[in-house]
Amino acid sequence: MNLEFLIKITPFFISLLTGMIVIPNMRLVGTGKKMFLPHKGEEIKEELMIGGITFFPIILIALCISVSLPYLLGLTELRTKVEPSAMRIMQIIVGCSLLFITGLKDDLNGTRGYIKMAVILIAAMMFPATGLWIDNLHGLFGIHELSPYVGIPLTVLLTLYITEAYNLLDGIDGLSSGVGSIMLFTFLVFSIWRGSTLISFVSAATLGVTIPFCLMSFFSNNWQNTLMGNAGAYVLGYIVSYHTIGLSHSERMPEGMLMICIGALFVPMIDIIRVISSRVKESRSLDRPDRNQFNHKLIRTGMPRRVIPFTIACLMGTFVVMNTFGVLSHWNTNIVLLLDIVLWGIIHSIINYFIHRHESRGFHEEWDKAYGEDSWYANIPHETLQRKVETYGTMGLPSNMMTESAIEFIPDGMNAFERSVKRIMDLLTSAFCLIVFSPLMLLSYILIKMDDGGPAIFKQERLGQFGRPFYIYKFRSMKLDAEKFGPALSHASGNDDPRLTKVGRFLREHHLDELPQLWNVFTGEMAFIGYRPERKFFIDQIMQEDPRYAFLYQIRPGVTSYATLYNGYTDTMEKMLRRLELDLYYLGHRSWWLDCKILGLTFLSIIFGKKF
Repeated sequence: MNLEFLIKITPFFISLLTGMIVIPNMRLVGTGKKMFLPHKGEEIKEELMIGGITFFPIILIALCISVSLPYLLGLTELRTKVEPSAMRIMQIIVGCSLLFITGLKDDLNGTRGYIKMAVILIAAMMFPATGLWIDNLHGLFGIHELSPYVGIPLTVLLTLYITEAYNLLDGIDGLSSGVGSIMLFTFLVFSIWRGSTLISFVSAATLGVTIPFCLMSFFSNNWQNTLMGNAGAYVLGYIVSYHTIGLSHSERMPEGMLMICIGALFVPMIDIIRVISSRVKESRSLDRPDRNQFNHKLIRTGMPRRVIPFTIACLMGTFVVMNTFGVLSHWNTNIVLLLDIVLWGIIHSIINYFIHRHESRGFHEEWDKAYGEDSWYANIPHETLQRKVETYGTMGLPSNMMTESAIEFIPDGMNAFERSVKRIMDLLTSAFCLIVFSPLMLLSYILIKMDDGGPAIFKQERLGQFGRPFYIYKFRSMKLDAEKFGPALSHASGNDDPRLTKVGRFLREHHLDELPQLWNVFTGEMAFIGYRPERKFFIDQIMQEDPRYAFLYQIRPGVTSYATLYNGYTDTMEKMLRRLELDLYYLGHRSWWLDCKILGLTFLSIIFGKKF
């Protein structure tokens, strides 16, 4: 059994190693694709770098070697499982070949839409022609068995739908390969678990080739603008279609396996419906690129470009986990689908809210002026202050820092990969904490309202990453007229501050007033560890004494910080400047280990009642 398992995952390692060698050295220039660039707000047709041309050849190599292993090693039992799949293997190879050739032609100099559609339909019809079609809806809409007259057209339409979904996804670096990796990993786990040999071979071979492309797109500057292209996207979409139909058709799979496949596909599939319906509603061409696709909508919220593929992958993982739990718990299939739709509606509403909030502040115009053309997904510079200014503008830096004798620029201690992982961990942890601490937050809300009847949530504008203003949220711990004489530091008189309410004093002592900042972390305005954000009123005073404060704009402010741990909260300008020195040290030396150390020491300090 162990040897059989190793052979089933052998295609993964063959594809992975081959891809790591071949993919970095294989790109072509395509001129046939039209793309919508969100940071320019316009549609273009120009030369584009295409990197998915190696997918099909590598998958084919890995698949052929793996299918041969049972014969070469004399594994009779495994060979008997592979032999009945010979026709299916040929069908997958022929279908992928047709789509690869068509996609390659389209990437090089364009292909008419009806030709691409015809080729996809021919490839899709090869599934039922070789006896593979959806014959069971597993109780979805109250339907179980399907006749060939319904199942075969449904199979063709589903294949067309999924393949085109991947074509739509190929618009931001690493997105389609990242999404495909999530799906293929799900399919691989179920196929090995349930003993579907051919499906495990195909999923392992394809997963192995998507991972190198995904990593190159995420973390290599030379590959950030490289697309998968139709040559890769069509092949990947066709293989995902095969898994969806094959796993749903297989008697080895659990009842309701169709819903697990739908969970893995839900985000891109539902987005096609939304995009097409919006184009019909606004009387626009159905095939004209725009800024309404899911990845572009996330860009419009102000989310950094590198974080978007991870965000979509996390959302897909959520649907997969929820649907898998529902199926294995024997929930009604229609209830699972309803939960998918409700969850998507909530996610879509939240995204629209942040788009409205972001663009209502004029960021889509102001960022172009302040940070240059790449303002939609501004990255952190690494070299010099002059490079920072050339790329992102001054960020409010004083004029004396723009000269050749400028203070030495302090770069971020974390690289792009470390920052991305940090943001993912912040996102997941804040979501978990919002759920776990929701009863405590509700109780705090009620107690504040009962205390003086005023608003329970206090919000205040602070300056965050890149000097952008945002609202920080806390539980209100002070009286409503606390700043009637002008801005004042909240900890100027410690916990004996007469402006504190009775409930507020308790919340402040136990740091419970900071709990609403979990929302700031979840939305990406803050991190768990960073520097404490300040109001512009106090920042202007700090900048007069030490203009290096502007270097902190490179990173997100934090709920807690290195300076808070060793310097406490500030109530004088002297403490503010001492805190700045500690914050700048953190900026230049920050790492995962330092963040974990700060978080752990902060937690211990709170437990043992240390006053910040």
